[in-house]
Parts: sequence; C-alpha cells; structure tokens
Amino acid sequence: MLICNKCYKENLDIAKFCKECGSSDLYDPQAQEKLEKERQRLEELKRIEEERKRKIEEEIKITQEKIKKKLKQRKEFIIKHKGKIIASVVILFLIALASAYQYFYGGKYSRIYISKLESKCHNDEASCKILQNIYKEKCDEGDGKACFANIFMSRHSIIIKLNGVYGFIDKNGKTIMKPEFDEISSFSEGLARVKVNGKWGFIDKNGKIVIKPKFDNINGLSEGLAGFKLNGKWGFIDKNGKIVIKPKFDDIIFFKEGLARVKVNGKWGIIDKNGKIVIKPKFDDTDGLFEVLISSFSEGLAQIKVNGKWGIIDKNGKTIMKPEFDEISSFSEGLARVKVNGKWGIIDKNGKTIMKPEFDEISSFSEGLARVKVNGKWGFIDKNGKIVIKPKFDNINGLSEGLAGFELNEKWGFIDKNGKIVIKPKFDAIYYDATNFDAKYFDIIYFY
Repeated sequence: MLICNKCYKENLDIAKFCKECGSSDLYDPQAQEKLEKERQRLEELKRIEEERKRKIEEEIKITQEKIKKKLKQRKEFIIKHKGKIIASVVILFLIALASAYQYFYGGKYSRIYISKLESKCHNDEASCKILQNIYKEKCDEGDGKACFANIFMSRHSIIIKLNGVYGFIDKNGKTIMKPEFDEISSFSEGLARVKVNGKWGFIDKNGKIVIKPKFDNINGLSEGLAGFKLNGKWGFIDKNGKIVIKPKFDDIIFFKEGLARVKVNGKWGIIDKNGKIVIKPKFDDTDGLFEVLISSFSEGLAQIKVNGKWGIIDKNGKTIMKPEFDEISSFSEGLARVKVNGKWGIIDKNGKTIMKPEFDEISSFSEGLARVKVNGKWGFIDKNGKIVIKPKFDNINGLSEGLAGFELNEKWGFIDKNGKIVIKPKFDAIYYDATNFDAKYFDIIYFY
C-alpha cells in the first residue's frame, strides 16, 4: 500500500500517481521493514556459504593429514625393508625378462619360432608338420587356442564363393587364389579339383593348374591316384595326370589301403593299383542307393551284405565275420560299430563284443572317443564303453585336433576331450570338414 504525501490517501502498490489528487509524491510505510528482511536474508545466505567453505577446508585438511600419515608410514616401511623390496623387484624383473625371452626366443614354443613356421607353412610341408605337432602338444596340455589353431593348420586354407565363382583365402582372410573357378574342392594330397567350362582338372596350392581341366568328372586324390570319368567310363590317373588305369568301369570309389571298389555291368568288386581284379564284381547296389554291398577296406577289412545281414571279409575275400548284423561300420582304431535290433554296440576285429548294443546311436572312434546318443542327448564314451562325457548336448561332432563341436539350445561351441567348454556356444553353425557356412562378406565359405 502506498500513501500520498499531499492528500494522505491510500493507493495500490503499483500506482504511479495518487488517485485522489494526482500527485506523484507516494511512499511505502513498510519499505524500511522490507529492506531489513532482505538484509537478514542475504546475511543468512552468506553465513551458510561460509559454513560450507569451512567444512570443505576441514575435510581437505583431514585428507591431507591422512595422506601425509600414509606417506610417512610407507616411507618408514620402505626404509625398514629396503633390502627386501629391492630384492623382490629384481626377482620380478628377472622373472618377467625370462618369461618374455621364453615367449619370443625360448625353443619350439617361442613366438618368433612359431611365426617363422607359420610364414613358411604355405610353401613348406615340413614346417607345417612341425607347427601341427607344436599345436597338438599345447592342445594336449589344455591350451584351447592351440587346439583351434591346429584345426586351421590341418586345413591350411578356406574356400570362398563370391559372385558365383570360387577361390581361396588363408586363415587371416588374405586372398590366395582369386575367385575364378566354376567349382572347387578342398585340397587332397596337395591338389584341389577345379571345374572350368564344364570340365574338371587339378590345381596346386599356388593356384597353378597342374592337370588341365579335360575330364567329365574327377574324384579327389587318394593314395596318389584319382578317379576320372571320360566318355561315360571311369579310370584312374596319378597326380601328374598320367592315366594309370584306363577308363573301363561303370563307376568307382577311391583307393583305400591299396584297393578300390569298381562297378562293372551293375556289379561291384575290388581292384588293386595296377587295375588287377582282386575280388570279382558280384555285389549289388543296396536297393538302388549309393551305398554298395561291399565297402571300402579299412584296417584291412571290408563289410559285405548277404541276405540282408552284414559281415566282414579280408583283402583276399575270406569271410572273417559271418553276416549276422543289421548294420556294421568300417573299422576305426581297431573297433567297428554294429547294430542289432535297433541298438548300437561295438566289436573288435575278432568279432568280440566290446560294448553290448544298447545305444540309440554311436559313431566311429576318433582320438580314442566315440559319440553316443542316449535319450535324445549326445556324449562320449571311451574304448572300454565308459561314459567319459555325459550325454547332455543336443548334438555333437567327433573330435578333431583335440576339440569337438557341440550344440546346446540351438547354438554351437567347442569342448575339449575332457568335456570342458573351450569356446562358448554362440555360433549358428560350425563346420570344419569341407562344409559350407554363411559369412558376412562371402556367399559361402569352406574349411578343410
């Protein structure tokens, strides 16, 4: 409320002139009181700010005193134990120096030695073998990274498909052979099959064509020979492209242990590397499927099927085990899988039962272990039939270089032979035997 000094009438706080007499001489009778309240408010704010600064200064002082005390204690400790501290630092330095020297220069496990082997491996088979042995030893000691590296060392390169044609990259993604082939296979005995303009030939690891593409079809090298098809008939060539066995067979399957299966007039038999008939063609196809009623030889033995049952013969055609099994696998590490009444077991070369047929499925042995399926889950058994890795995986691959791929909840990872997870399941798929998978930059990639 404002008062007019002329007529003493009351006016609003916002008035500029007296409403009664029009005088501009107005005053606020409470102005002094308001000024005093504002002064008190400012003094209180000042007091609070000074108190805050005082507390901060006290805290800083306390902290500084604590730091000084700790530094003093540390100094006293160092002076008291100076000799021991110097000795410990010297020892740690020497240990670190020795570790660094061992890592870079210390024998066959040194980084420099391994790097040299890796650089030579592409062109020097001996360096690759040494490197594989080193990785295998480290893998056996439980080094998961070495196990995984050994898989790559065993397969050297990766086949890629880009814009409809095939080529090779190394494990670091470097192009070894630019994509230019219609089709390409993994390497076998140093050579890979390639298809150009509808014909098949061979290239070496440098991408050089060593056997001109001129065959209608061709198989990979096995024991120094490769099957080829020309004008509807199959024969064999060596790795120089020389025809060793003329094309005269209706079909063939690669050499193994010096023998190969051949088909003549609808019947399968066995030949040696000179093309000589060892077992006359007398076995039929099985119900029109690719599998035949006589298998390739493995560890000196082959499977035969007679009247719906499987048995075993030797390389002379002599029956070693009478046909009495519903199914039988080839021998691996001295053992074969047999199926009786829907269940799988294991026998040795003498036909002795090692494991009774009690598994839903069972694989061949690889690195001393075989995959088994029990109640829908997969695990591993040893050669005594003992379960060494409990069946708990949705799917599992055989051991390769100390590692096995496994599937759990639709994701794939790797375990070692003790069942320890080396690479957590995070991949949609994993393949390491000439099988394709999707990749970010390539249409298809193969490991081999």
